[in-house]
Amino acid sequence: GIALEVKLRVPTNARSVRFDFDFYASDFPTYLCDPFNDFFVATLSPKPAGLPDGSIAFDPIGTPIGVNIEPDMLQVCASQLANSTVYPCSLGTTPLMGTGFDIQATGAATGWLRSMAPVEPGTDITLSFAIWDSGDALLDSTVLLDNVVFDAETADVSTTIVVSPL
Repeated sequence: GIALEVKLRVPTNARSVRFDFDFYASDFPTYLCDPFNDFFVATLSPKPAGLPDGSIAFDPIGTPIGVNIEPDMLQVCASQLANSTVYPCSLGTTPLMGTGFDIQATGAATGWLRSMAPVEPGTDITLSFAIWDSGDALLDSTVLLDNVVFDAETADVSTTIVVSPL
């Protein structure tokens, strides 16, 4: 695994922080609901109220980012039925081309997602980003991070789809 920790001072007019990310995994669909799953976790410290671990990147039902997230959040893959679940893969496989996750035709990606969380103006925060492979040393994953922004608007902790299918 690998992690990046970023310490920042929140501007005095900011009430929230957000960032965009795109998670790529080689484990899909072969290792769905299996111990061989890779994860991406983003945490915020101090922890937002109601979040015991400070995790601010997850699917709509609170599942950590990995191959086993809600099917609609894995947007980049070949549409299919896997483990009795329909994966619509609304963005298809074209965004995988040239990434290395297209070689065995088993890769998948979330497409761009955005996580947001409230922050206190003028305080120091730590954003931690970590990605790791669970259960094996094969079929690695990666995550792209972009667009870390403070905003004057208050936001609830959420992770949403940034790029929608056309």
